[in-house]
Amino acid sequence: MIDLDVQRLTISEASGLIRYGQLSPSELLEGLIKRIDRLEPVLRAWVTVDREGARARAEELTREAEEGSFRGPLHGIPVGVKDIYHTAGLRTTMGSPIFRDFVPTQDADTVAKLKGAGAIILGKTETTEFALSDPAPTRNPWSPEHTPGGSSSGSAAAVSSGMCPTALGTQTGGSVIRPASFCGVVGVKPTYDLVNRRGVYPLSWSLDHVGFFTRTVEDAGVVLGAIAGGRAAPTEASFDERTAPKLGILGGYFKEKAEEGVWEGFGNAVERLGDAGAELLEVKLPEVFRVVHAAHRLIMASEAASVHGELFRERRAEYRVGIRGLVSSGLLVPAHAYVNALRIRGMFIQEARAMLKGVDSLLTPSAPTAAPLGLESTGDPSFNAPWSLCGFPVITVPSGLNRDGLPLGVQLTGLPFQETRLLGVAAWCEHVLGFEKGPHNPT
Repeated sequence: MIDLDVQRLTISEASGLIRYGQLSPSELLEGLIKRIDRLEPVLRAWVTVDREGARARAEELTREAEEGSFRGPLHGIPVGVKDIYHTAGLRTTMGSPIFRDFVPTQDADTVAKLKGAGAIILGKTETTEFALSDPAPTRNPWSPEHTPGGSSSGSAAAVSSGMCPTALGTQTGGSVIRPASFCGVVGVKPTYDLVNRRGVYPLSWSLDHVGFFTRTVEDAGVVLGAIAGGRAAPTEASFDERTAPKLGILGGYFKEKAEEGVWEGFGNAVERLGDAGAELLEVKLPEVFRVVHAAHRLIMASEAASVHGELFRERRAEYRVGIRGLVSSGLLVPAHAYVNALRIRGMFIQEARAMLKGVDSLLTPSAPTAAPLGLESTGDPSFNAPWSLCGFPVITVPSGLNRDGLPLGVQLTGLPFQETRLLGVAAWCEHVLGFEKGPHNPT
């Protein structure tokens, strides 16, 4: 093996080295396990690191590579999996003591697809309880006194800190985009129903999205191509850094709610994108936006109550405060209120399509703040929840640091099932913004 700092390798870089015999899957895995052993006592990103299973899998994939057999660009690439995805033979806790000893017999569809593409399941990453708001123990690699965000806390921290080049998460409100922004990585929430959710423990059936984290937009295209099953899977041609996009800038609510430093950073990013040739258009939020967050919360509470029903009645005392409150409130929602919330979602979907007419993407800050100090909260998902409600695809790209040296991101929203186009816009923005910094080692 050539002298490599494997923690810094992207998927595309590692894949190329494996294909040309300069790095084996086993060597890559061992380098990442060393990284985990060094940082995990501080960051606490993992529930389970499957050393034995991952090593056996890496040996198998190493033999295949030596024989000239490659399953694709994820061949030999270690992956973290949020601990609400079923993994056959590997404990899956949902972040709850209720499932501390639960071992599924089948893989989630997404996990099975990754395995089929040659990925190595490195282990299970920390999640907030049942993917809501009760914090996981994970810390932010940029500053361990700050939250990494949630609910996909461990996945974001693992990718950011170089423990693995990609990890699966989920988003019902802002659980991929927000932690990706807080941890300075790329986060993707595809169109609702683009990626199969079978085998992912639900929070809210009509709001839950499979998502994931990478360190580059190019890598995001690779992962999406594997898990989307050929539906809207991007190709290398998507990543065109030559054609400047039309960007619809959303102010209003987003400007009013953003912290001063966040909006200042967003303004700087927008200026740089404009200077590089992007056409910048102001887009107004529709009147229905005033009730979008309320509709999202009502749907989520109602469906969470349905998901947890019998389990909640039997083991309520074992639920933490956040998820207990959500399920309790959902049990009180009358049917007509739920139906009205669905009507609001339908209206917003139409208005969101109208907002995207004539632009390639809508652009906002990825979160109202940088990563908050302390581990009592995972941050504010309000900039992300509207796009979870309407199910449109979203990607966040790191855009710089605030005055305290914490990452900021820009959130790009596109039309449903237009992931190829959205990733192309994101790749252009990534190239212009040029964010290459990584967190200081926290130990």
